[in-house]
Amino acid sequence: MRVAFYESAQDNVPRVEDVTWPQLRALFTTHRRSQCPQSPCPSRCPAKNGPAWSPVDISERRRNENVRAVTLAVFDLDHLTAEQLAPLDELERGGYAFALHSTHSHRPPDYCLRLIMPLSRPVLPREWPAVRTAALALLRVPADPATKDLSRLYYLPDAPEGAEPFAESTDGRPLDVDELLASARAGLPVTASPSAPSAPMDAASTTTDQHHLGSLLRRHARPENKALIGRVLRGQPLAPRGSQDTTLQQLMSTVAFCLPTDTPDAAIVELLRPCYAATDWEQGTEHLISEALKKLHRARVRKTERDAKRLVEHQALWERLGISTRAITSTSELTPTDEGQADPDEWMKQLVTYETREETRLRNLEANIYTVLLHAPEWRGALRFNEVTKELELSGSPLRADVRPDELDSEIAVWFQNSEYGRLGLNPKPSHVREVLRIVARQNAYDPLRDYLEGLVWDGKPRIDTFLERYLGATGDTEHLRTIGPKWLISAVARALRPGCKVDTVLILEGPQGLQKSTAFRILAGEWFSDAPLDIGNKDSAALASQFWVQEMAELETVRRAADVQALKAYVSRNEDIYRPPYGRVTVRTPRRCVLVGTTNSEEYLRNDPSGYRRWWPVRCTSIDIAALKQDRAQLWAEAVVRFHQGEQWWLTEDQAERAEAQAKERSETPNDGKRDAIVQWLTRMSPARRPAEVPLLQVAEEALGVPKGQLNAATDREIASVLRDLGFRNRIQCVSGVRRRVWVVPEALRNAPEEKPATAGHRPH
Repeated sequence: MRVAFYESAQDNVPRVEDVTWPQLRALFTTHRRSQCPQSPCPSRCPAKNGPAWSPVDISERRRNENVRAVTLAVFDLDHLTAEQLAPLDELERGGYAFALHSTHSHRPPDYCLRLIMPLSRPVLPREWPAVRTAALALLRVPADPATKDLSRLYYLPDAPEGAEPFAESTDGRPLDVDELLASARAGLPVTASPSAPSAPMDAASTTTDQHHLGSLLRRHARPENKALIGRVLRGQPLAPRGSQDTTLQQLMSTVAFCLPTDTPDAAIVELLRPCYAATDWEQGTEHLISEALKKLHRARVRKTERDAKRLVEHQALWERLGISTRAITSTSELTPTDEGQADPDEWMKQLVTYETREETRLRNLEANIYTVLLHAPEWRGALRFNEVTKELELSGSPLRADVRPDELDSEIAVWFQNSEYGRLGLNPKPSHVREVLRIVARQNAYDPLRDYLEGLVWDGKPRIDTFLERYLGATGDTEHLRTIGPKWLISAVARALRPGCKVDTVLILEGPQGLQKSTAFRILAGEWFSDAPLDIGNKDSAALASQFWVQEMAELETVRRAADVQALKAYVSRNEDIYRPPYGRVTVRTPRRCVLVGTTNSEEYLRNDPSGYRRWWPVRCTSIDIAALKQDRAQLWAEAVVRFHQGEQWWLTEDQAERAEAQAKERSETPNDGKRDAIVQWLTRMSPARRPAEVPLLQVAEEALGVPKGQLNAATDREIASVLRDLGFRNRIQCVSGVRRRVWVVPEALRNAPEEKPATAGHRPH
């Protein structure tokens, strides 16, 4: 197998050698001795910097894009207990080959080990994430997520003077790459051997669990802590020196109160490790982790005490309403809530009641409908407002799954009347429910587009600089393509994460019919893509711009139809949209979330515009790699998200704008060509018998060119008259009932030309 070696961590030029597993076993079980400059050893101890290696076949320099294949699986098992490492015993029983050695920070019972396992074949870079995930499921031991980095460098075994090194290795079978890939694709568990006993998988051992923990923190953290949680989960530094301890206390309190109490410490450490590593903590990362765990454990004690009190109060409230059978019976059933936040399970206190001799009754009020639909366990989170589509959604409610939106108010009213709330007096009419539904849904608003983008994790491999060339087969000015490609992706991220921000440019894909230009945009935007026809003067177009992420102007019909170039530019440049939503009582003003894109088969499609063409970013495409787009879609957006958060601008500099202007100007119509075609088509689509012998200029403007009467002016009249002359029309003065007007005589060739049938409706070309 091929392995890369380096002189030290500063060496970026790999020396790739062919080695055997027995040679590697000997290498990984022999420790060199180093002298630490102080005691205890600092986290970034300079003594451990020495000979290093990387389990890859790589070319040129140490960069992810230069990795040809992964040849060994490596997992760093840092700061684990003996209990957490126990599943490793199954590897030997399963007959696997492996080498296991201590690293520089190894101080039992705080174990720091590195596990190396041979593979049945070299793993392609694109296969590695799936292989690694499946291998972690096999190991059932939490591993440092940094080991997923393709070109990561590892020190050869090293132990400080006075520390006892550990190493063992076995011969046996390698990890079966194809078996791991198959299990990852099928979503099936992997077992070490048929006879190996099953054990519960550690929550930290799969990416899915880590994502779930992050989602819980984002969902349940109180508002003032959400920015901190977002920063930490993106792997950004905790805080500058001077405020680190306070911020760490705030973070670990949120973690303790928002995550299940039985979440393993190792899972939390792995979740937060990128943030810890990025933080300039004076005593080093390991000390930071130790302090974080202390604060976590203290916060968990407070949570346990608070939840016990919550449980008692909760049961008493249900007994007061005479429905003690519905009370929660254990603290694990309580809704997670951040420290200092109102208890969501005390919602019954908000119910408006009155007393009779026999019992406590509920008032039949909208306030009680609102309280139940928002807070009751059966309804909590069931009615949601989608911030992208602007629609009310129903999910996980006590109603049947196929309830139609127009029947929802009646179905909920019937549910109330048949429930315990109805027995206690809450029997609303459908009209009363209808008044409350949207208010409740707004309280449960969610943003699936933001959740998707912020949940992505970039693998560190640069892709978006060559996005247009690599995935869309773009040709032409390379520097220009590598400027606008990443800027378009980042602008789309900006509109998603910062609605209403300034984005006044349109990426246009040019190419022959059947190239799948629209499909490319559909893959990138997923469910948030629309190619519905746009009419910039229609309120529906304002609604479309507020409900989708990528809005296509298919075959640039919007550009061609636009009679007023300035109105089109104003629509493209708009930062917010004003429209009346379906069944809405008033117009709403929403920040624009979409980016506009175009597709065309033509070479000249931009209307003549003396003020310039800087808003249009045309790209000539030769081939589109649909398979690669599907495979790398998440990583393209993940990289764009990272660069957006780093502050990279998505607009052009003055020099870049001049280059873009020149590119777009090449696509503008030569004077009057568009009008010539439109006038000819207008006439030839009539039967020869119906064609007029002469027409006034106003009729040509309105019917052939779509110019409203109110937008005609002297300049437009002159331009249309020039086109008519070029086509062979001649003008004369006509007198009707004493009224003189100028008309244009249609040339004989156009009066007698064969009728042109409109194109048959069919599939729109991509």
